[in-house]
Amino acid sequence: MNFDDTFVHSSGRTSREQFIPALIVLVAVLAFYAFLVTGRTAQFCMLVLVFPAFVLHARRLHDMGRTAWLLAVPTIIAVAAFAIWLQIFSLGAQINTLVYIVALGLFAAFALWGCVAQGK
Repeated sequence: MNFDDTFVHSSGRTSREQFIPALIVLVAVLAFYAFLVTGRTAQFCMLVLVFPAFVLHARRLHDMGRTAWLLAVPTIIAVAAFAIWLQIFSLGAQINTLVYIVALGLFAAFALWGCVAQGK
C-alpha cells in the first residue's frame, strides 16, 4: 500500500496489519503538532489530519464489513471540538470540556476497534 491508498482514497480496504502502523504514524504526527509546534500552524495541521484519519478508519471499517457512515458522528464531534479549540464558538466551559473528552474517547474507541476486529 502507498500513501494515497492509505490516507487519501476512502474506497477500498485496509487490513489490520496495515491499519496499525498507519495509525501509529498518524498519532505520531498529531503528537508532533500538538506538543512541538505552536500557534495557528499547529492548529491548522491538526485540523487537516482529520481527513487522513477519517479515510484510514473508513478503509478499516470497509475491511471489517461495516459502512463508513459510522464515522459521521465522531467526525462531526471532532470538527466541533476543533471549532471550540480555535474559539470559533463556545458552548460553555463545562460543555466545551465534555466535547473534547467525547471526541478523544470516540477516536480512541474507533482506533481500538480497528486494531482488534477481524476483517471479512
